[in-house]
Amino acid sequence: MIARKVIRRWTLVVIGLVFSAVFAGGVVAADHIWLSSPDSIEATLDQGALVRIADVTAANGLGDRGVYAQVTPGGLMCLWDAPSPSASDKLGGCNDAADPLAGKKMMISFAYEGGAAVETVSDARLIGLIASDVASVQVVMSDGSNRKVPLHPTPRKVGVFQAFGMRFGRREIRRGVTPTAVMALDGAGAVVDRQPTGFGG
Repeated sequence: MIARKVIRRWTLVVIGLVFSAVFAGGVVAADHIWLSSPDSIEATLDQGALVRIADVTAANGLGDRGVYAQVTPGGLMCLWDAPSPSASDKLGGCNDAADPLAGKKMMISFAYEGGAAVETVSDARLIGLIASDVASVQVVMSDGSNRKVPLHPTPRKVGVFQAFGMRFGRREIRRGVTPTAVMALDGAGAVVDRQPTGFGG
């Protein structure tokens, strides 16, 4: 719901870095293109089946959510964080289906509920679509630690990618330990892509 409101208001689809919509109303975005009308965006996002490619497990007293990929007839590849494929409150964004990762190794989306102060965040989640040649992904935390993220191969109908979904502990977020960036590494441990979450630490 929040993500769709942002789309209507700004009439944009992000190319290069998937946007993250948050309860506080912020948007993290990079390069984007403008489409002719809000109706054209809504029309394409209402078409194309959502395919579950990873899970955001239940925690913090909250139920599980899915990570969904959607290829639309309008030529978009969308990545959604949602409780079900039919839910209206999808969070995430879209890239060009011809280049879903926009020339990078990852398409990520970070969302939180609560705020705007870190101490009042009630749920924080990170999802990603990852190139198949990436050996591992780590989340950089504000306390200097790195967390390895379990990756899962996507169904062939989505493409040859990997995916992940993760939820962060409410207590650690409220202590100020927040995810600040996501790193993709090759088999030798070299960083091949690094993207900020847009969440301060």
